[in-house]
Amino acid sequence: MGRARRRRASGASTGHATDALIARINDYGETSAVAVLLTPDRGTVRAVAKGARRVSNSFKGPLDRGVLYAVRLGRPPREGLSHLHSSRVREAYPALRRSPARFFPANLVLEVADDLMRENEPHPELFRLTVFTLKVLDRAPLDRLALATTFFLARCVALSGHVPETEHCVVCGRPIPADERPLLSAALGGVLHPACGQGEPGARSTRPAVLELLRALWNRSSAEVLTVTPEPGVLRDLRSLLMDWLVHVLERRFRASGPAEREFARR
Repeated sequence: MGRARRRRASGASTGHATDALIARINDYGETSAVAVLLTPDRGTVRAVAKGARRVSNSFKGPLDRGVLYAVRLGRPPREGLSHLHSSRVREAYPALRRSPARFFPANLVLEVADDLMRENEPHPELFRLTVFTLKVLDRAPLDRLALATTFFLARCVALSGHVPETEHCVVCGRPIPADERPLLSAALGGVLHPACGQGEPGARSTRPAVLELLRALWNRSSAEVLTVTPEPGVLRDLRSLLMDWLVHVLERRFRASGPAEREFARR
């Protein structure tokens, strides 16, 4: 065995083993691919999978977006791409590719997780949340998919570090009465009494039931979330609120949001 070949074999066998979700993947040259991986212990990893498009390669199964793999990665580079030495499918989530009702919400989940996660910053909680949500979207009844997606977005807002204040006015500090319809401002960081928020750009009127559902989703475990039975209109309004909040925090719009909402509207 040549020296270069021995180095490659050694790197593949002693590289960093972890789980990974493919958030994005593109062809690279004639036989390889570049994948953006979401991992629990390295955050986002941009890696080249050399020879992935060859018939015979070191990847057990095709590399595809939204699939959970056990992977072996090279050492983190100072700059540029890492190397994906090998992969094995752990969860394929096949129903996501057979049903638009499942596919488009899964696209939104991957897009948000990809934007929220950072390179070389471990984020095991976000990784577990994303894996859990994809599993639910793959297997749950269709009438539960909107709830699962909303739960994911609510938890992403909490994990972003920019959690809205929902109980006290962010201007005067007084509690929001249970029967009052407050304004919510992403720029100011939470709810406002209507009088305190009069004329505030971007502030939106919010039903108390929407804020109550948000707090419920924050306080429920993932195992309990599908037992929640909100009114469809309240769930839709909360999802819209959460998307607006994430757009403000992350400073970008999400292309997958529109198709996902159209699928939810059909249920």
